[in-house]
Amino acid sequence: MRTHGTLGQLRTLPETSGGASMASRFVALTLGTLLLGAPPAWAKEPAAREEAPAADETLTLKKGAKQVLTVPGLSRVALGDPSVADVKTTGRDGVEVSGLAAGKTTLVVWGDGGKRRTYRIVVDG
Repeated sequence: MRTHGTLGQLRTLPETSGGASMASRFVALTLGTLLLGAPPAWAKEPAAREEAPAADETLTLKKGAKQVLTVPGLSRVALGDPSVADVKTTGRDGVEVSGLAAGKTTLVVWGDGGKRRTYRIVVDG
């Protein structure tokens, strides 16, 4: 027998068939569904974040300053944090690096034969 109501006015409700309430069935069904979707305890851990490649060279700039790098056969440029520095290609073999805000980022450039060079860009405020 279940009761329902406020403390001063309780009333008796009929039992549900089978003795299990609708709410407890819902909870059991929900938990079962969640457990089916969970990975087993022995599942492989997610891979760690890939670290930036080690820098071949460090380039230090003042905020607002620019420097041109020469990269023979320049084919590709990748910049880590565009809020710290900006890059523009200048002709076939040049990359202009501009300091935007104090901080550090990584610049990767690819040149002749796919040769990759990594720069650590440090911008002083």
